Amino acid sequence: MEEKIMPLAIKLRQVHKQFDERPILKGIDLEIKQGEIIGLLGPNGAGKSTLIKIMTGLVIPDSGEIWLLNRLFSKNKHQLRKYLGIAPQELGIYPQLTVKQNLQSFGAFSGLSKRQIKEKYVQVIAVFDLKKIENQKAENLSDGQKRRLHSAIALMNQAKIIFLDEPTVGADVDSRNQIIRAVKELSSQGITVIYTTHYLQEMEDLEAKIVFLNHGILQTTGSLEEILQQYAQPSLELYFEGQLPDLKGWKEENGHLKSIGLKNNSYVELLQETLGNPEIHKYQLTNIKFLKANLESAYHRLLEKRITDED
Repeated sequence: MEEKIMPLAIKLRQVHKQFDERPILKGIDLEIKQGEIIGLLGPNGAGKSTLIKIMTGLVIPDSGEIWLLNRLFSKNKHQLRKYLGIAPQELGIYPQLTVKQNLQSFGAFSGLSKRQIKEKYVQVIAVFDLKKIENQKAENLSDGQKRRLHSAIALMNQAKIIFLDEPTVGADVDSRNQIIRAVKELSSQGITVIYTTHYLQEMEDLEAKIVFLNHGILQTTGSLEEILQQYAQPSLELYFEGQLPDLKGWKEENGHLKSIGLKNNSYVELLQETLGNPEIHKYQLTNIKFLKANLESAYHRLLEKRITDED
């Protein structure tokens, strides 16, 4: 059975942007398919916020092309914006209104008809599991419930692409899991989700396609599996009371020693060799930690990689 090829939701071609003569984005080429969950990652100052603002039409690039749903954004902004849903990190809800009133109000603001509001409302409260609290005022909700409502509001329009910025900040475990489930459900419905978070475990839970920005350059993209295979590696950490020893195969990092270039099957060998080194007995070892090969280890390895800027 042939794999279904999904059409593109977003296509960027050589997008550049600078502020005060300081380059922020340096020739971004990116293709995002409809229904994909994109984990947009990178350190502070990498250009993530600017890239999102460009994709949502809030900032105009200095050069390059942005295509949304196979239409050139610069020439079709008014028609295309109705297909975008945005939930910024800052909560945007009316505290004195109920959950139902919030959603219906934002649907009206988006220009939906009464019939469309009713249909969207039924869909959205189901996806974000809000039915039981639909008549509660927003000000009385828990932080996690407010986060779910905030994300749901981004869908009270004709959105085919939604941007969720740190959607689980302050949320409890249950609400976080409900948001993760909701994003997966949206993806299964063909809605494209651009997701930013500092909680890397969420990217693994979502099995998101990773887009990694660093210093305004698209450093790497790929499925979660591809990123883990290429960049993730386990590591060992040794903690000591007081001074750290100078040991082969280890480097100092944040007050402890971290293994260098550890492979999946070599940590036992390295640990045996290290603990058998007479030099280590001069120091008081207090703890040993093993960190598995996950997205966090891939993230740190990408940060450590030297970027060659060939502009």
